[in-house]
Amino acid sequence: PLVGTQDDGGPYGATSDALNIWDLLVKWRSTPIASLTFASQLPVAAFDSIFPCAPTSRDCLPQPGIVNPAQYLDILSYRQRPTFRLAYRNFKSYEALVTNQSVEALPGAAGVRWYEIRRTGSTYSVYQQGTYAPNDGVHRWMGSIAQDKKGDMGLGYSVVNGVNVYPGIRYTGRLSGDPLGQMTQGEGTIIDGTGVQTITNSRWGDYSDMTVDPTDDCTFWYVNEYYTAAGQASSPAGWQTRIGSFKLPSCQ
Repeated sequence: PLVGTQDDGGPYGATSDALNIWDLLVKWRSTPIASLTFASQLPVAAFDSIFPCAPTSRDCLPQPGIVNPAQYLDILSYRQRPTFRLAYRNFKSYEALVTNQSVEALPGAAGVRWYEIRRTGSTYSVYQQGTYAPNDGVHRWMGSIAQDKKGDMGLGYSVVNGVNVYPGIRYTGRLSGDPLGQMTQGEGTIIDGTGVQTITNSRWGDYSDMTVDPTDDCTFWYVNEYYTAAGQASSPAGWQTRIGSFKLPSCQ
């Protein structure tokens, strides 16, 4: 399956907030055959992908000590599409797909909207959805989400604010039996940033990646970018890469 989102407040004429799902069928024969079929449109809870700086600018998220708005960071929400990746699992009794997108979760604050889509037979449904955005003045965006073998979820993302949170990497999660629509496991830090990006094209990402270790099917591995003071000094775009891992308590 392929999943896209549409925002009724966006520039492309959508009249409702929804997930759009397509099925791609490929048959590997001497003459391969492929078809792409629109499968379902699923209404979702209202969201806003147009941040206050958009659509006239991609420079959206302030950084500590930065006074030039051209050096703010790109929220990556204006395209109204999920960020990498759409993670699929087959739990035998149902199939699950999880994905996420950056949104304006609170007025002027970026957050991560996430979804779990389930397919039983040929029927798709939104099993649960939520927006992770603690009201603490921190922007959270450019997420990636996955499920372990128990159906627990790990969600990683970038963080920043204009006061004292430099571009860094954090994560949260939920257990499969937790109340629907909530990331219940608190917030962890993979690494705090110590520097800022000073290039004036706002470029961030475009993606990060959460995946599950195949050796135990429990350990989440997450990779994203962040900034150090040394990286800032080395280049206007001197970002660093960090890989971190964690497990949730129900998965052994």
